[in-house]
Amino acid sequence: MRPSLEVAAPLEEEAPASRAFLLWSTAVVFAAHLTLWLWVSWSRGLAFTDLLNRWDSNHYSTIIRDGYSGMLWAFFPLYPMTVRALASVLGVERVQVLGMVFSSAAFLCFAVLVAQAREREDLPEGLVPRTRLGWLFFLLAPASYVFHSHHTESLFLLLSALALFSGASRRPGWGGLFAGLCVLTRNQGAFVVVATALLAASREEGGTRRLRALLVVGALGALGALSFLAFEYLASGSPLAFLHAQSGWHRADSVAAVFKTFVFGNPWQSTRSPYLLRYAVFWLLLIGTFLLARRQPVLGLYSGLSLGVMLLQGEVANVFRFGTVVFPLFFFLGDRCARRPVWLQGLVLVALLALNLATARGYAVGRWAY
Repeated sequence: MRPSLEVAAPLEEEAPASRAFLLWSTAVVFAAHLTLWLWVSWSRGLAFTDLLNRWDSNHYSTIIRDGYSGMLWAFFPLYPMTVRALASVLGVERVQVLGMVFSSAAFLCFAVLVAQAREREDLPEGLVPRTRLGWLFFLLAPASYVFHSHHTESLFLLLSALALFSGASRRPGWGGLFAGLCVLTRNQGAFVVVATALLAASREEGGTRRLRALLVVGALGALGALSFLAFEYLASGSPLAFLHAQSGWHRADSVAAVFKTFVFGNPWQSTRSPYLLRYAVFWLLLIGTFLLARRQPVLGLYSGLSLGVMLLQGEVANVFRFGTVVFPLFFFLGDRCARRPVWLQGLVLVALLALNLATARGYAVGRWAY
């Protein structure tokens, strides 16, 4: 059965997301985060460079400086190896600062890409924001600070957008190439391969051409996976080093443990307020995924897989970070909200902004912000 690929109709209820709005709003949000971090640095007597090395950022810095070892094998190589190469060429020692600059540049490229594609009417609903609110929903996602800090998300975001746009534009070769690079960037890359392949096939006419598109994207995605396994083998002696590194992490070891996640049934799940908030956000995104799937099954599948992979951990404590790269979901939800009363739009935006700034501050002060 051929996947549905309904093209988005223009939304007239709210002003469209112009190129200037996308870029200026990005600059404002990034400046707000930077100002907040500088204030935390000054008020708490923290070195700004230390602040940029919180949580996984510190792990990336260690990989870049000293290479992989132990639990660090759990982190996918494309981002740290890219920053490592740049640091070597430029002679930069503060790799967390270089990572911040690199991630900001990658996000800017993503914003320009979206700005260029926003006027196309042949793209499926969700791939570009049709309204300002669609862009703001994404830009104010709880953990959007990762897009301009020392994290892998901006690189993955850019590559996944290039893959999905290429698949939807009848360019399966490019789509497969970028999807394969996503596989080298984070575990959600495998879902980008699936979504890109289905998008590419859905744009073709005839069974033979659809099969060809599926095979091209799938083969290039598989090449990305094999490259990842080869890297792990050559560097560590085991192609499954990333799985061995996760042996000490909490994980759902049965189907029952997966379903227990929904009711806090696993012993490692916390019911403290920060985790209850993440639980609520997970459900909101899950509902949004269901609505997206009704309009765009392929993008809904991508969103569902990207959220569902957290259930293998038996908790959803990482929902802010896992969800923030699923840009079609946020674009879709924002565009839908743009059709609601203005007072409701305002309330939702205020709530998003408050949660976004609170999460960015939490990262700066060392609280769990993923």
